[in-house]
Amino acid sequence: MLFQDAPIRKKLMAIVLGTSGIVLLLTCASFLAYEVFTFRQAAVQQLSTLGEIIAANSTGVLAFENQEDATDILAALKADHHIVSACLYDRQGRLLARYPSGAPDGSFPASPGADGYHFEAGRLVGFAPVAQVKGHRLGTLYLESDMAALYDRLRLYGAIAALVVAGSSLAAYTLSRRLQHQISRPILALADAAKAVSDRRDYSVRARKFGEDELGLLTEAFNQMLGQIEEQNLALRKAYDDLRLTQQASMQQERLRALGQMASGVAHDINNAISPALLYIESLLGREPNLSARARTELTTIQRAIDDVGQTVSRLRAFYRQREPQLVLAPVDLNQMVDQVVELTRARWGDMARQHGLIVGMNLELEPDLPAIMGMENEIREALTNLIFNSIDAMPQGGAISWRTSLTDRPAPEKSGSRRLACVEISDMGVGMDEETRRRCLEPFFTTKGERGTGLGLAMVYGVVRRHDAEIEIESEHGAGTKIRLLFPLPAVPVRVPPPPEAAPLVPIPRRVLVVDDDPVLLKSLAETLQDDGHEIVSADGGQAAIDAFIAAKAAGRPFAAVITDLGMPHVDGRQVAAAVKAASPGTPVFMLTGWGQGMAAEGDIPPNVDRMLTKPPKLRQLREALASA
Repeated sequence: MLFQDAPIRKKLMAIVLGTSGIVLLLTCASFLAYEVFTFRQAAVQQLSTLGEIIAANSTGVLAFENQEDATDILAALKADHHIVSACLYDRQGRLLARYPSGAPDGSFPASPGADGYHFEAGRLVGFAPVAQVKGHRLGTLYLESDMAALYDRLRLYGAIAALVVAGSSLAAYTLSRRLQHQISRPILALADAAKAVSDRRDYSVRARKFGEDELGLLTEAFNQMLGQIEEQNLALRKAYDDLRLTQQASMQQERLRALGQMASGVAHDINNAISPALLYIESLLGREPNLSARARTELTTIQRAIDDVGQTVSRLRAFYRQREPQLVLAPVDLNQMVDQVVELTRARWGDMARQHGLIVGMNLELEPDLPAIMGMENEIREALTNLIFNSIDAMPQGGAISWRTSLTDRPAPEKSGSRRLACVEISDMGVGMDEETRRRCLEPFFTTKGERGTGLGLAMVYGVVRRHDAEIEIESEHGAGTKIRLLFPLPAVPVRVPPPPEAAPLVPIPRRVLVVDDDPVLLKSLAETLQDDGHEIVSADGGQAAIDAFIAAKAAGRPFAAVITDLGMPHVDGRQVAAAVKAASPGTPVFMLTGWGQGMAAEGDIPPNVDRMLTKPPKLRQLREALASA
C-alpha cells in the first residue's frame, strides 16, 4: 500500500517512528564517529608511549649491538596482544632484532622509515628513534599494532546502539499508538461527517469537537460551514420548488424568444407579401372619391388589419419584455377599440359561423363616458381580437359573447389605498376551463385545441397586459363559460383621444426615382403607385442591377433625384447599394425600405449612407413625405 493511501493512524505512527528512528540513528552514528576518531588518537598516543619505553630500554643493546638482549627486550611486547610485530634497526639501518623472533625478514620494512606513526592497511605502524641522552642516535624502533580493539569497541557500541534504537522504537510505537488518537480521532470524525453528508445529502450532520486546539477550531469551522450549507440548501430547495412550478413556462418563453428571432427573418417575407395590398388600398382610398361608404369602410378595415399584421410580426421577438423606452403611448378609447374589433372579426363570428349553421350573438354594454387610457392601439386591438377568437372557439355549438366596459377600483400594488382602472370584460357561454387549464392558460404554447391551436393567443394577451402595466383576471368553470377582464391603469392626468388629423394633401413634385427590391410583386406595386403620383420610376430587381442603373443614368446625364431600396436582398444588399450611390453622388438621398425600419430608427441603428428609414409595409404618405424632402 502506498504511503499516501495509508490510513491516517498508520501515517502518524510511521511519521513518529521514522522521525525518532532517524534521530536515534544519527545520534548513534555521531557517537560512533566520535569514538573512532578519539580511539585512533588514543591508539597513536598509546603506541607512541610504548615505543618510547622500548626505545629507552634498547639504547644499551644497540650501543653494543647485542642481538640476544635486543630480542629479549622486544619479547616483552607479547604482553600487549595487539602488537603484531616489532623490530630494532642499528645505526646503519640493518635489522638487529625482531618480534616475534621467528618472523621472516619480509614481514618487516627493509629499512627504517621516517619517524612517526600512521595508519596503513587497517593497522597502526610507526618508527621511533633510539638515542642516548646527549641525542646521539643509536638506531630505530619499528612497531606495528592491529585495530582489533577498535573493532571490538565498535561492535560493542553497535550492539548497544541497536538495543537503544529497538527500545526507543518500541517506546515510540507504544506512545504514538496511544497519542495518535489525539490527532487522528478529530480528523476521522471530520471525515465521517463529510462522508455522511456526501452519501446521504444530510447537511444537519455535525462533527464532534474534541478540544480547543487547531483541530477543534477546524471542526468548529467545518460545522459552521455545514450550517451555512444547510441553510443555503433549504433556501435552494425552496427556490427549486418555486422554479419547478414555473420551469415549463420559462422553457416555453425561451422557445418563444427563439421564435421571435426567427420571426425577425420571416418578417421580411411577410411584409413583402402584404405591402402591395396596403399600397393599393391607400391609393384607392386617396384617389377614388366615388367609393361607396361600405366599400370605403371595408377598405379601411382591411388597411387596419394589414397594419396590425405588420405590428404583430415585429413584436414576436419582443414577447414578454417590459415596456421599452422607445414605446410611444398614445390616448386610446377602449370603447372604440371594442367596436373596431367586433367589426374587424365580423366575418369570423358572423358570416363564417352561419355557413356552419351556427349563430354567435354579440352583446355590447359599454360605459358611456369611459376615460381614455395610455397605450398602444394596435397591441390592445390585437389582444381583444385574440380574446374574441378564443370565445368563438370555446362555443362549438354557438352562443353569445358579451362585451362590457366599466370603471373599477383595485388595491394598488405595494401601496396603501386603491387605484382606478378602466376595465374591458369579455364573457362567453363556452365549455369553460377546469382549474388546471385556467392556471396554465397564459403559458406560451399551452393549448387545449390540439393541432388547431398554437398556444400563443392568451400568452400574447398577457404580454400586452404586462407591457401596459395592466392586470388580467380570468374566471372560468368547466361547462360554465369563461369571463376575462383586462384592467388598464388610468393616466394621472386625464387625456382625450384626439380626432384623426386631416393631413393636408401632399402635391407630388414629379421626380426621377430608382426603386430597388428583390420581390417582383412589391416592386411592381411601388412603381405603379409612385407613377400614379407623376414620378418617373426605374425599377431594379437586385442590388447590383440598381448600382449599374444608377451609374449608367448619371453617365447618360439623367441622374436620379432619389433612391428607394430594400435592405435585405441576396448578393448585394441595401447597405451596399446606399454606399455605392453615395460614393457616386453624395447629394442623392437614399431611403431604405425594410420591415425592421421602425425598430432600427427607434434604436438609432440607421445604416451609414441612408438618409431615412421607411417601414414595411410601406405607407403611401411616408413615401410622399420622403420624396417631397428629396
